[in-house]
Formats: sequence, C-alpha cells, structure tokens
Amino acid sequence: MAKFLRDKKISNITMDENNLVELFTLLEKRVDALQVLPHDENEEFYVYAVIRFDSKGYRVHSTKELLHYFRSSQSIERIILFLQDTRAVNTNNVVGSYIELRLDGTDPNSCILQVSSDYSEWMDSSFSTLEEALNKAKNRHGWSRSQWFGLLVQLSGVFAGFVISIWAAVVITPSIPVENAFVIVFLFVLLLFSNTWDYLKILISNTIDNCFPNIEFIRPEKEKYRWLIQTVVGGIVVAIILYILSSIFRFVGDELSKFFMVGG
Repeated sequence: MAKFLRDKKISNITMDENNLVELFTLLEKRVDALQVLPHDENEEFYVYAVIRFDSKGYRVHSTKELLHYFRSSQSIERIILFLQDTRAVNTNNVVGSYIELRLDGTDPNSCILQVSSDYSEWMDSSFSTLEEALNKAKNRHGWSRSQWFGLLVQLSGVFAGFVISIWAAVVITPSIPVENAFVIVFLFVLLLFSNTWDYLKILISNTIDNCFPNIEFIRPEKEKYRWLIQTVVGGIVVAIILYILSSIFRFVGDELSKFFMVGG
C-alpha cells in the first residue's frame, strides 16, 4: 500500500458548474505537481470523472464532457472525480498515488475525499487544496439532519396531533348525545394519530432530505422556479389535507348522529 493516506467524510455541499470545473482543474494541476516527483518513465497519469444520472452512468475525461451531461440530465445521483497513476489503476488503488472525491446525492455515508501517495508532501497539499475548494461550496443543510431539528419535528407532530384531536372533537361532539362526548372523541382521535405518527414522521423526514440534501447538484436554469413550484404545490397539498380531514370529521359526525337517532 502507499505509505501515506488522508480521508474525510464530505457533507453539506452544493455543486454547480463552476465548482465542478474548479475541482476538475485542481486535479489536473495535481498531476503537474506529481510529474515532477521521481517516477517510472513509463508512468502515466489519469484524471477523469464518473457521473451517474437518470439511472445511467458515464466516464468522462474532460470538463466539457462532464458539463454536457451535468446540464442535460434531469436528476443527478452522484459524481466521482479521480486522479490515478498507472500503479493505482493496475492495483485498484492498493499502491501508487491517487485522489478520489465521491459526491453522492443519494447516500451521505459514501461521500468521501481520499488521497494517498508515497509522497507525503504531495498527499498533504493535494488534500488541503481540495478541502479548501470544497469549503467554498458549503451549504447550511446540516440543520435538517441535526438532533435538535429531529426533536423539533417530533414536538411539532405532538402539537399537530393535539390540535387535530381538538378540531375533530369540536366538529363531531355535537352529533353524539352522550356524556363526556368531547373527551371520548378527543382521546380516540389522539390515539389514532399517535399510531400513525411514526409513519408520517418517516415521510416528513424523507421530504426534508429531498429538499435539503447532503450533496446538492444545482443547475440555475433548472432550479430557477423550483422553490416557487414547491411552495405552491406544498400549499395546495396542505389545503387539500385540511379539506379532507374536515370532510371526514363532518361525515363521521353525521353518521354517528344518524346512529344515535336510530338507537333513540
């Protein structure tokens, strides 16, 4: 194995065309720095990227090719940037000098920067240079995966369940001529909500992850109206859900009213 290695997990990064070009260019410059070090005269150096999008992937060897697929894709899954010398290519990075920067929009755990070489100075400078470039692309999406935000979502769910239970009790109680009808309806709806909240929480968490991903690939011309559309669609969905709940509560109240009238 190579004598020196540094790696780091990558998180909360927003990648646009300029960031990609800068990173790819930095890898090409690291080749220049590597070529002046002692190496076999037949040694070759490779800089390339793997981009996966729309359920298909391509290996590209220039920024022109990379940007072509970056711009034309509908949904980018991951981009991996590589620098390898001949030994690293032939041994699957067991020996030799290499850089691997993996930016995965679907799996946060596989997002890494890894640099290895027999030359410690080249390894350290390469790692620091790429780390500095990545820091310029940092976003603030980390809050959406923090424990505090998870607690906020949980407390919001409890509050929502309480409000919905009161709302249901207010709508349905007048149709039930029994003692303590309000309390009975309130507790029933609260129990029903508490048993569905775990599933709703997973859906909410997945929605938040999609809106604030760990690695975000943005294309200005495609993202221009995304937030506006999401806000409008989100508002419509909330309005529809509230309307459906209101209709359900009224329907249950009417049916229970008929039941008690028949029973009376």
